[in-house]
Amino acid sequence: MAETINEIIARTPTGGIAALPAGEYEGPVYVDRAMHIKGCNSTVWAKHGSVIEISAPGVTIEGLRVEITEGALSETAISAQYPAEIRNVEVLGAVDGFGDEDGEAEIPRTLALGELSFNEENTFTMTVDIPAAAVIKCEYPGIRFVPEQLPAGRSEVSISVTGSGSPALVYAEILLCSRVSRRIYLSGRFSADTPAVVGKQLYAARPVDRSRTQKQTAPVTAVRSTSTDVITNVGSMPLPDGPVLQLKRGQRVPAAPYIGGKCSVYLTGQKLGNLDIDPYVFLLDENERAVGDGGLVFFGNEQSSDGAVRYNKDDGSVSIDFSMLSHRVKRVSVVYSVYSGSAQKNFSLIRSPMLSLFAQDKERVQFSIDGLKDEVTLVAAEFYIYKGEWRISAVGGGYRDGLVKLCNRYGIEVCG
Repeated sequence: MAETINEIIARTPTGGIAALPAGEYEGPVYVDRAMHIKGCNSTVWAKHGSVIEISAPGVTIEGLRVEITEGALSETAISAQYPAEIRNVEVLGAVDGFGDEDGEAEIPRTLALGELSFNEENTFTMTVDIPAAAVIKCEYPGIRFVPEQLPAGRSEVSISVTGSGSPALVYAEILLCSRVSRRIYLSGRFSADTPAVVGKQLYAARPVDRSRTQKQTAPVTAVRSTSTDVITNVGSMPLPDGPVLQLKRGQRVPAAPYIGGKCSVYLTGQKLGNLDIDPYVFLLDENERAVGDGGLVFFGNEQSSDGAVRYNKDDGSVSIDFSMLSHRVKRVSVVYSVYSGSAQKNFSLIRSPMLSLFAQDKERVQFSIDGLKDEVTLVAAEFYIYKGEWRISAVGGGYRDGLVKLCNRYGIEVCG
């Protein structure tokens, strides 16, 4: 069994180096003597703060991502009773004991740009409130920020996004870098015949009171739902009551007797680490190619052009009304993907993943997706037309290469 981070620290001599291999480590972590904690693309997480508590002088932490996974971002991720050095450390949460870095950063976790013109400049604004001066960094070549250097406190930032001249998805990661780094995920879609976006406000930070250290204790709650898919046309007649249908991988059944014309799809399971898992719904034609610019519905494109498929940002669900789907759509593929550049974050960190289909507020179908290992992207289920009727296919197949390969398979060009 792999060592815990506290076991690694316990065997590190005073003044020594506690080397953390790549991977995830559950906190809280207690550092009670001088040492250098050096990570290698390592993540240290806890459901609530503090994730790392430093109670001795002479401590350096380097090469870590430190995250609060269930608490508010105003909770403290790293606390230090003595001056400590931090190098190449990314934080999700607040810090305490680092002078002007202390307190909460009121910034968005995600920025959804929506539909963009692919041959004109699209402009946006966001307002952030940060504890210390920071520099905005983004490697995506078509995205520009003004100003790039932000003072401490409240600032308005202009964002311009320029396409490559063809329809494509946009994925980018933004870092606000001071002594610590904070990450923002940005997404959107360059589409044909979409006018340029001008001056759209994406985020307005609430005022932050930094007159005292921001420490909060939130109740611990079990988080089962990793993401939710909702398909909602149940037809005019009530569905009969009966036992929940248990599907097995590869099984196919007609949809109407179980879910009617609408249903709700939930992917549930217990997270064993800090994961961001998002649903993606592909609308495919008879050749299994995405239908039009709206052939993929996800957090960056919240609704299909015909209104049949919707992403609900409040709970991560997706609603699909089969009666409203374009006649060109012959297959609907429901996919979930881990939103991370690290191969260490995959579906092996989900215990007992289950896809559940609901209709008329009752659970109708279950599909236990067992046997997942290092897959990053999961095709959970598909709905397809056969001899004029919609059917359900329990797929449960995964990809180690992530979402880009699947997008390419379905004819969707991905940038970023």
